Amino acid sequence: MKITIVSLALWLLICSCGNNASEAAKETPVEKSYFPIAEYVKGEIRIVDSLPVGIMKKFKKGSRMDSSFIERPEFHTLAGAFTDTNLGKSNLEANYKESSFMDQSTGYYTFTYQPITPSAPYNRIDVLVKPGANSDKVSTIYMEKSSVQQDTTINERLFWKANTSFSITREKKFKEQNPVVEQLIVIWDPLSY
Repeated sequence: MKITIVSLALWLLICSCGNNASEAAKETPVEKSYFPIAEYVKGEIRIVDSLPVGIMKKFKKGSRMDSSFIERPEFHTLAGAFTDTNLGKSNLEANYKESSFMDQSTGYYTFTYQPITPSAPYNRIDVLVKPGANSDKVSTIYMEKSSVQQDTTINERLFWKANTSFSITREKKFKEQNPVVEQLIVIWDPLSY
């Protein structure tokens, strides 16, 4: 009787170990589809470099507004805020959770990236994509980040509009004083000057 119970227990143990192994073998890792923001923006910069158009820079601080045309090197420097290595696909996968939804009224997909690690530099990233018959097209990229420098809190909102422009809005708040807002807009689409 003892041999039968021991044999039955061993048989159940072997079967249960085998089932776990086969279930583990059935599970396959889900491939992540994070959008490579930095790589996309670098591609857009190459397109701008190939276009025979002027690049306009507008700067607004308080009630003061200034605008001028800029050369390619300055454009590259300013656009560098969108090609940060933290916006590469592997860094996004390591530091952010992706969620997405389709807005039925506009027909656009929104991919949202929320930080999952305290070291993630951006508070929020949204990529708006228009699905197409042959390929999907990025419409906009929106990012938010915050930092503290000495006694000043700096909130930044970065916005890239495909084939048109980008803007960087900085709000600087020192202690209890009113925030100082600066906005930089760079435009390469002549219809949007």
